[in-house]
Amino acid sequence: MKEIVVASGKGGTGKTTVASSLAFYLSLKGLRVFAADADVDAPDLLLALGGGRTVVSMDVEASNKAIVDSERCISCGKCVEVCPFGAMVLPVGGNAVVAELMCEGCGVCTLVCPTKAVEIKKAKTGVINVVETKHGFLCVTGRLKFGEHNSGHLVASVRNLARRKAQDAGSDVIIVDAAPGIGCPVIASITGADYVIAVTEPTPAAKRNLERLSRIVNHFGISAGVVINKSGLSVGIEESIKDWALNEIGFHFLGEIPVDYEVVKALVQMKPVIEFNPSARASKSLIKITEHLVDLL
Repeated sequence: MKEIVVASGKGGTGKTTVASSLAFYLSLKGLRVFAADADVDAPDLLLALGGGRTVVSMDVEASNKAIVDSERCISCGKCVEVCPFGAMVLPVGGNAVVAELMCEGCGVCTLVCPTKAVEIKKAKTGVINVVETKHGFLCVTGRLKFGEHNSGHLVASVRNLARRKAQDAGSDVIIVDAAPGIGCPVIASITGADYVIAVTEPTPAAKRNLERLSRIVNHFGISAGVVINKSGLSVGIEESIKDWALNEIGFHFLGEIPVDYEVVKALVQMKPVIEFNPSARASKSLIKITEHLVDLL
């Protein structure tokens, strides 16, 4: 079983368009596909695949939060004085309360409370769903709770569950739609993968962020290839990206996807562009890219 991660150094490069089309086309060709959306801050792979039926849903508790027992609280205000995040509040004439979004669960409040009215407990960080897509394969997706951190932990949980489910199902390939950027969620998306598809676009900002992503990929020793989306915007930058990818960082060049309004129409219809319009220029390019990738792997 191969695990392919579709990543990008910045948002808006077309990463999800590539991931959804890749999963759809490989499934269409008879491979047993499993998908995972590791962008837990803004998961949209399922939208690009047309949604589906949730078969498993589970909460993830990876955060700590302070909780005040109002019966024990004597409103002394000591917890308010020491809280480094300003998460403890003492209303006039009332007991201490916790501003949950600001609480980091450090536990300082529990040390100073004279009546032991404050304790630290596990809190919900997000949710993970296993969804059966309309194309017949499963997709694991995570969603971070508003204001929460530990997105790297949630991404790792998504991938671990996807691997177990994919192995149980005898899948041939896992397609992971990573988070944009180079932070903890991206590192958690990439580590242990068999191959990374780095999606970029012909702009100076995208090239700079692709360079940063390449350092992470090379640090973990993972084979990778570059896809240039929205090609035709700047021939000079496209050529520099190709040359740099092949000769400086050792990435494969998988291909380029032209600017094509059919991609936007497909997203509106919640379909991979290959399904929406197989004869579109973008669809033909994505098919060539996928076939090139299959040959490499």
